[in-house]
Amino acid sequence: MKMIFDSKALWKERFSAYTTEVMRYLRYMFNDHLLFVLIIGLGAGIFYYAGWVKTLEPSFPVIPLMVILLTASIAISPVATLLQKPDVVYLIVQEKAMDAYFSQAKIASFFMQLYVFVIVLGICMPMYVEVTGIPYSQFFTLFIVLALLKAWNIYFGFESMKLEDADTTWMFVRVIVNAILIYISLISAPFISIPLVLVVILASYYWIKKKTSKVTLRWEYLVDKEEARMNRFYRLVNLFTDVPHLRGTVRRRNYLDFLYQPIPYAKRKTFAYLFSRTFVRTNEYIGLYVRLTVIAVILLVFVQGFYLNIIFSLLFLYLTGFQFIPMLKHYDAQIMLRLYPIDDAYRHRSFIHFLRILLLGQAILFSLIGIAQNGTIGGMVILGINLAFVAIFTFLYAPIRMKKMYE
Repeated sequence: MKMIFDSKALWKERFSAYTTEVMRYLRYMFNDHLLFVLIIGLGAGIFYYAGWVKTLEPSFPVIPLMVILLTASIAISPVATLLQKPDVVYLIVQEKAMDAYFSQAKIASFFMQLYVFVIVLGICMPMYVEVTGIPYSQFFTLFIVLALLKAWNIYFGFESMKLEDADTTWMFVRVIVNAILIYISLISAPFISIPLVLVVILASYYWIKKKTSKVTLRWEYLVDKEEARMNRFYRLVNLFTDVPHLRGTVRRRNYLDFLYQPIPYAKRKTFAYLFSRTFVRTNEYIGLYVRLTVIAVILLVFVQGFYLNIIFSLLFLYLTGFQFIPMLKHYDAQIMLRLYPIDDAYRHRSFIHFLRILLLGQAILFSLIGIAQNGTIGGMVILGINLAFVAIFTFLYAPIRMKKMYE
């Protein structure tokens, strides 16, 4: 008896496995420690943002700023196809039957990404209302427009992946169309913006449908895009816990060799060299450190206030230290370390020392900004508090966390 291929059942099976995996990793990420820090940071950010909004002048370029932020949140619309490498061989013959599968993928991707532009819009609304005088009720009109555009981006983005230059030409087209429609929605009334968006969506739907009607799916391309999407999630999770199937990227960066060349050639310094070399050459670690440092510097430069300076300094010192602790287990799967065993005490001591250097670099940098903003005395107080935090974190908190990792 001939079996009928059910692509909807396949989607349900894969989506169920995907959500189970994501929820399992999210439990590791949003633990009690991180939630506590995020709540403090969010509270401080809301307090500062509310005060800053009240100082805005009518000349503030709120509409161009919102166009940029909302366009980014809308145009970046990856479709979670959940495809796997074997699908290139086994499902390519079922391409017509996979239409229902990809329809479910588009719908799920829309709802999975809905929160992004809602958060961005919610953050921008106080600025928008303060500068333009438009009431908060405009939020619902903008939400409808953005939801329509998000659905359009997901559909148009998936269909354009059947064509060449999906990541360049067609992405550029989507960004331009989004920016124009969002700008019109911000400056016009609902009875103009919503019909205009609907007209553009319907016209582009029929156009892309006709253009791709005789084009087959680029299966290898879709699988590569899905792997890249999942790797971005795994890299984020890997900052909090081990992800066995993460595919990391490494670069030589010989111009940074001077950072670990002073480490002496000795057995007790083996892991000091390994951790330093891994940090310099592995994109996940050096990228994390640079991103957190840059974000912290930008906030500290624009945040005016002695206490807010302290709060943000301690917040980012904690986030950096907390997210680097899983790096201790980076070499656990290396068989060569079993052939040349080194006492774990050397490993733990080297890692604590390495972590302390990273945090001291940030603490000094944040304190220099504090000196520039609050004077020598205020800056030295901030430096003292930062150094005290680094000492408490590396001498007390980090060893406890490291011990729990191996229990």
